[in-house]
Amino acid sequence: MARPVALVTNFSKTAFPRLLAEIVAGPRPPIADWYVGTYGISKPMADAIAAAELRYAPVFAIQPKTSKGIRERRRVRKAEAELLDREFEGKIPGGNAVLPPSNQRAWGIEFGRRYRDYMRRQRKDGVHIDRWQFDEILGKCATDPAHRAFAGGILHGLTNGRPELEDEPEKGFVWFGLDPLTDIPGPASGNEAARFWDEVAQATFLLVGEEYPRFRGSSEQAAREKAVGQQRLDGGLHPGLRRKYVCLMTPGWTDSVSLQGNVDHKPPAFVTDWRQGFIRARSELEHPQGFGQFRFTEANLRPNERLRDAVASLHFANTQIGP
Repeated sequence: MARPVALVTNFSKTAFPRLLAEIVAGPRPPIADWYVGTYGISKPMADAIAAAELRYAPVFAIQPKTSKGIRERRRVRKAEAELLDREFEGKIPGGNAVLPPSNQRAWGIEFGRRYRDYMRRQRKDGVHIDRWQFDEILGKCATDPAHRAFAGGILHGLTNGRPELEDEPEKGFVWFGLDPLTDIPGPASGNEAARFWDEVAQATFLLVGEEYPRFRGSSEQAAREKAVGQQRLDGGLHPGLRRKYVCLMTPGWTDSVSLQGNVDHKPPAFVTDWRQGFIRARSELEHPQGFGQFRFTEANLRPNERLRDAVASLHFANTQIGP
């Protein structure tokens, strides 16, 4: 059986050393494979993660604001550019929209390849990268084939890179919001959806389900409600992906409509107990490959006990999954 996986992602510079300290303070040797990374690539961060015997997994985004540099132009060396098709070397069209107005799949492939260009440059400068993360398969993919073509193209480009520049296939973490995971048409619905799911499967080292429960009521009931995405994978959507599922949570102290968490402002002891109950029930229901924590910023850091408790929940989750 594969080892459990723990994922720590989206954190501030001030949070990073504290996160590493809390992870390393857990069981030694680790009973899980820990992946740590936030948006963009950083050599000092990669070096610190490697020194802690953890794995570096930087996050790449789809939203225009967080992918602005990637959208602006192709960044390759002159000798490399001469080997590439010039049709897609310029700015990805669409302005501030996520989606280009036309030719979505081809622009998506170029978009994903630009992230591989970024990784290639950083690796040549000595940065060790274990896996990439992609944020995210958006809700609009559930209803719009053009969004699926763009997202599937990005995954194709991220996975395969540029063969002309000797890139090898490389899988990563693919994030899904819960709604698209439950609502996107299955591969049996037609060739377009089948191609999308095939590209997801080819790209996915682990599939990250953004579950973000509300810390209210029965944690067991919440686990049943949030497990529907993983259950759909197992129900004929793509059983192979079901065995690669990571349940993504959040520390829960930052007010957010999408991230939910401690919406009733309960005390820390309640948060700890409720979250452990959710993890225990969620592990028993569908046996995910791992758990993650997202967004170590703002109120999720103050006081330090909130960060410590969120990381401790992953140490606890690793014991529930088992080696």
